[in-house]
Amino acid sequence: MPGQGSRARGSLVRRLLSLLFAALILTLALPAAPASAHAELLSTTPTAGAVLATAPSTVELTFDEPVFLVPDGFQLYDGSNAHRTVPVEAVGAMVRATLPSGLAEGSYVLGWRVVSDDSHPESGVLSFAVGRAGASVPTIATTDTRQVDALYAVLTALGYLGLFSLVGLTVFDLFVARTAPPGRRLPGAAAVVSVSAYVLLIPLTEARLKGADFGALFDPGVLTSGWSGGPAVTLVLAASGMALMLLRARLPRRQGFWAGTVGAGAALVSVLPVGHTRTFGPGWLVMGADLIHAATAAVWLGGLLALVLHLTRARRKKGDPAAAALILGRFSTLAGGLVVLLGGTGTIMAVVIVGSVPALVDSAYGRLLLAKLGVVVVIGAVAAWNRFVLVSRLAREDITSRAWQRLGLAIRLEAVGLVLVLGLTSALTMQNPRATDTAAAPAQAASLGTPLLADLGTGHLTGRFSPGTPGVNVITFDLTDAGGEPVVPLTMPQVSVAEPNLSLGPLTAEVEPGQTPGSYRAVVVLPAAGQWKITAAVRVNEQEQPAAIADVVVVD
Repeated sequence: MPGQGSRARGSLVRRLLSLLFAALILTLALPAAPASAHAELLSTTPTAGAVLATAPSTVELTFDEPVFLVPDGFQLYDGSNAHRTVPVEAVGAMVRATLPSGLAEGSYVLGWRVVSDDSHPESGVLSFAVGRAGASVPTIATTDTRQVDALYAVLTALGYLGLFSLVGLTVFDLFVARTAPPGRRLPGAAAVVSVSAYVLLIPLTEARLKGADFGALFDPGVLTSGWSGGPAVTLVLAASGMALMLLRARLPRRQGFWAGTVGAGAALVSVLPVGHTRTFGPGWLVMGADLIHAATAAVWLGGLLALVLHLTRARRKKGDPAAAALILGRFSTLAGGLVVLLGGTGTIMAVVIVGSVPALVDSAYGRLLLAKLGVVVVIGAVAAWNRFVLVSRLAREDITSRAWQRLGLAIRLEAVGLVLVLGLTSALTMQNPRATDTAAAPAQAASLGTPLLADLGTGHLTGRFSPGTPGVNVITFDLTDAGGEPVVPLTMPQVSVAEPNLSLGPLTAEVEPGQTPGSYRAVVVLPAAGQWKITAAVRVNEQEQPAAIADVVVVD
């Protein structure tokens, strides 16, 4: 018996090493990606809020990485809120929009939308004026994309759920139980759920990239587009891998083993064509870590399902306690080894993706990532308890009913934790890894408002913004020259606010003079929380109208 156990463990190690080596080769064969996150806008020509003597022929936006264009993604709005699509071209990290010739004097806003290299949409607005600013600031109509975003998150989670379940069931049968699959009902259901989710995600991703609402999913153009991008590659890899894993049940044992192994590897690689890790470097390191994450989730999730089925049958048939304990020991050893890999790679990914250790707690993405790692640690502790406590108890107590109950509870806890991890993973796909949050200030500071300081030509704009919550907000500010003396403009300053990430605004504020020269009070209604940009255009003389721009955070 000891010799057989040693040979069995040696065979398991060899099979696992073969699988990991194949996964490593697939990972290294993928091209390295640039080390960046969502595309960030670096500069614009003209600058935001600029007042131009003559109408520009083009507008240029420069990002920190190459971006992809979206059909009808650039819209030019005039003072009457009439808008038209403008032609654009992308040259590396610069996007050039060609404006209509002969723009009349007045205010204009260019609404733009592009797609970063990690398949996430980015949008914003650029305001400028020709001659002098018009009496009214153009307002961009917004689209409610919350339903599309929610459905995207749900389908992403379902795709992971079905994929990981089938991979885990296959790995359990090949490397833990080492038996033929007990049936095709559960693996088949997992494959149907995952493939269906990935098929629906293709047009849904297209609608999300265009910033369209739920109704766009019934547009034939949306339904037939997007079949050549990352989601389509994911579908092909996942469907091919699942077909091989389901086919292995019909093949002889040796051929079935290799069909299942290759199928599981292809299915796991399907998580790489989309997501944040495509844009971080070095590519082999981060995508390799992502592959380990996927493998760990699959082994745990599908393995737990298979373990429950296996041990339930063993208990019902009153099987050999030692054999049941051996199966549980193999599974816990495999899961425990992956936990060690996951802990190291998870820490590396956390720091690389968010950019720094402090950003782990200063951004929504970082906190979600820490929460995910925390849940993984808890699951690993439960698996360790199974391996070192329950296994020996099962062998010693001859699988008593009490031990069975404890085992069932531990397995259920692991399953709940894994579902939570999948939910957090789905939520992570909706976050910007490099967007840091500004926490809500204490109540006293909030009552004083957010300090404002912005350049205004050769002078400055100073003031406060309060209360910094959705609804009515007040902007009080003073205009001073380089020597600190008040600046009294020729006309009332024009103040507008916009939230580029939500495609909200610019919203025009009502401005009234303050009690002292150069001081003003502006009132504006903000519909949602976000990172808002305040623009104040000031006519200092007949030729100059500089604009001061300040960023503020609005929280619920």
